Amino acid sequence: MDNKIDVQLSVELAHQCVKCSACRSVCPTYSVVKEERSSPRGRLALAEAVIDGIMPLTEDIARQWNECAMCRRCEWICPNEVEYKEIMFRARYKADEKLKKKDIVKSAVYNGLAVMGNFVSKTAMKFAPSLMKTYGKLFKTDVPEYNAVFLNTGIPKFTKLIPKPTAKPFALRGKKATPQNKKGTLLFFTGCMIDAFYGKTGENVIKLMEKAGYEVIVPENIRCCGAPQLYGGYVELFEKLYKHNKKEIDRYQFDYIVVACPTCGGALKEEYGYPVKDFAEILREEGYVTFKGNGEKVTFHFPCHSYTAMKLSPEVYRDVLNSVNNAEYREGNEAMMCCGFAGYFSVSNYEVATELQKRKIKDIESTEATYVLSDCPGCVFNLADGMYKHGNYKEIKVQHLADYLADRMEDEK
Repeated sequence: MDNKIDVQLSVELAHQCVKCSACRSVCPTYSVVKEERSSPRGRLALAEAVIDGIMPLTEDIARQWNECAMCRRCEWICPNEVEYKEIMFRARYKADEKLKKKDIVKSAVYNGLAVMGNFVSKTAMKFAPSLMKTYGKLFKTDVPEYNAVFLNTGIPKFTKLIPKPTAKPFALRGKKATPQNKKGTLLFFTGCMIDAFYGKTGENVIKLMEKAGYEVIVPENIRCCGAPQLYGGYVELFEKLYKHNKKEIDRYQFDYIVVACPTCGGALKEEYGYPVKDFAEILREEGYVTFKGNGEKVTFHFPCHSYTAMKLSPEVYRDVLNSVNNAEYREGNEAMMCCGFAGYFSVSNYEVATELQKRKIKDIESTEATYVLSDCPGCVFNLADGMYKHGNYKEIKVQHLADYLADRMEDEK
């Protein structure tokens, strides 16, 4: 794509849905609210009514659109291949443009993500605890990697477990790792949460890829991939990020971009048009990298965007997890259901997000696993928060898949 996105909510797009209701069976918000307006079909019907002139675009309609988690599970199951993401971000853009009433907190979040990695954000990360105190109360917890923050944002007030900033934010930028027998070159798009909070996870991705035989390069000057902004209808902000990232990425020669966040991977694949692979995909292909567990039981949460945006088969994760010697993989009945994070959704739709989070924790505990893993830093953050508030956090450890595997990596056969 070029740097300009078509924001027109066309008749052709709006009329794609044939109202079959298959989407309702997998929609996380509908599973909680149980109202048509909270289903993909309902939101698409509203878009169709607005574009056909049957209904005026009101704040109530805009609210229905904004209550979507944008997990895109509806696309995953849709027999008619409705382009739900394309319709919804245009609908949100249209609502903001016409109603002239943007969510101030959401704007702050999206603009804040857009400057991640520049001098200001790097400096701000050093004072993150102080900044958190400005908006709420910071509490220590008995979970070493996290603090609890009481946020008084007015949308509503809530407490959330927040990962502590990594010791050296953005320290991976510009790094390069080269194995002795190089098979190819990977450009590692770290993503905002790894850069700011889960630096060790990023280091482990590099370690795993180097072990698999790949040279790994981390671009020096990347920004947020822009997926949150695009999904939220902040199209101009996405276009700026796209232009910046494209210029930076095109400075390098590589075979694939590798990711440890499927939301980033989906955007880089769909919007930017780059060849993208998840790190687990590469491990599965290489095969010879071996892992040894300690007799533990492990379960996995499949990030929605891994199989919706990236189109990654769930078998990739299953195969990698089943390859860990002396560990038992147990899959929950709702392992592929949304965990309730979805970025800003978990703030603006706190009650619905909390119900999804509780359901996820209950499903995880039903597996009797002692480790719950995921391949998305946002999901890891939300699962840790959920386990702390609703589950047995002292007995069940939440980890990114890369961290779990790196801790169990064996020498080559």
